[in-house]
Amino acid sequence: MTGFASSTIDQARASRPGSPAERPEGAEAMKVLILSWYFPPSNTIGAIRVGKLAKYLMRRNVDVRVVTAREPDLSKTLPLEIPADRVTWTRAIDVNRPIDIVGNLRNRLLRRAPKPGGGAAPGASSGGSGGGRGSLVGRVLSTVSDYYLNLSNLPDRYVGWLPWAIAGARRTCRDWKPDLIYVTGPPFTAFLAGHHLSRKLGVPWIAEFRDRWADDPYFEAPDWRMALLDRMERRVAGSASGIVTVSEPWSAFYRAKYGKPVATIYNGYDPQDFPLQPDPPPATPPSSGSSPDLTITYAGVLYSGRRDPSALFEALALLGPERQRIRIEFYGSDPGLVMPPAEKAGVGDRVTVHPAVPYKQSLEIQRRSDVLLLLQWNNPREQGNVPAKLFEYFGVLRPILGIGLEDGVPARLIRERQAGFFSNDPEAIAGQLRRWLAAKDAAGGRLPGLPPAAREGLSRDIQFERLLDFCIEVTEPVAARRVSNCGAPT
Repeated sequence: MTGFASSTIDQARASRPGSPAERPEGAEAMKVLILSWYFPPSNTIGAIRVGKLAKYLMRRNVDVRVVTAREPDLSKTLPLEIPADRVTWTRAIDVNRPIDIVGNLRNRLLRRAPKPGGGAAPGASSGGSGGGRGSLVGRVLSTVSDYYLNLSNLPDRYVGWLPWAIAGARRTCRDWKPDLIYVTGPPFTAFLAGHHLSRKLGVPWIAEFRDRWADDPYFEAPDWRMALLDRMERRVAGSASGIVTVSEPWSAFYRAKYGKPVATIYNGYDPQDFPLQPDPPPATPPSSGSSPDLTITYAGVLYSGRRDPSALFEALALLGPERQRIRIEFYGSDPGLVMPPAEKAGVGDRVTVHPAVPYKQSLEIQRRSDVLLLLQWNNPREQGNVPAKLFEYFGVLRPILGIGLEDGVPARLIRERQAGFFSNDPEAIAGQLRRWLAAKDAAGGRLPGLPPAAREGLSRDIQFERLLDFCIEVTEPVAARRVSNCGAPT
């Protein structure tokens, strides 16, 4: 018999952080195969969650193997916190490479197209408007590219990883069979691999929706493609034994959609990365007089029309001369989405956009800031979206300024834990900025942090403990069937 004994299940369920489960002699550890495109050392928020999960499971005496992709476009600055021999990195095919070739061809044709009235068209600045033939070819090639993307990127642009993910997993499982396959997306190409491997190996799998797939309001595509994605999701995720997601609204949604066991597991923060310690000195020196600046930091990307800092910039403009005491720092954001609205509000001189920084440096920057900015889409379709960044903010115990959906989960967490202020009203935000300035001055130049109680219950250890219990519950019926079949006649 393979797998883990029922006594081992009881041991694992009874175990808690700080007292690792001790397996009875002869019992095998639970074996979990993780499939994820993102994994350390690639520095992205999805890799952080999966990397921390693998580390936690190993600490709980789970035998973990990981199959992931050699992501070429991300900096490799995230710590790998499990032994490298537990990870299989595979190659992947870029299915969008033909689009790059078509785009280069289109640009060359546009550069060669004649201008109205004679002469050569300008280079990249023509934008397809230079000549009749160039403009027509550009439109045709753009249409062809759109059709290609919609037909080939199913379920997503990472579909070229699918055969390599399956091959890497099968190599891993030559002399090692998992009790459970844990698959996290996006990208949801990983779900296709998990679905296939679950059938081939005869083991259950769990589908983790860190974000939504066919129901993602941030994703726009023709109706026919959205219908196709929905059918694909229902077929693939419908074969999972359980579903994990990151908020209660999404759990209720997937429970209704699939009628399967669903667990809500927040991203959380790792206490090892967020030790309780005295507040550091202010991040910036005074810019005028003797009063130090109030520094507001945003660490992450922006989405045009959905995560918009304009309300903060407008609030800053309402402060008059006091705005000179406030600095807003963006790290890893697109300047083209930050500076135009800042300049429109007349506060561009108070805003700075920095390149992305390594994870540990980002945490230190956040810890040294006065206020941390959280941006969401102010739309009911954002209900249930809980950015992983929120838990870093709780981890460093700095006050949070939230802008976006005012009845969403992040707004509720911030208000219930008295961790900051959430509003879309520039006047209300301006009033809060004045209160923070006054509190900073009263405290001698450093805005007081949040009490430790503000982050209680949000650590990754607590969240992953619940996840491990869920994994055991999903896997237990399979293990029980194996036990009952041990003496069955063949």
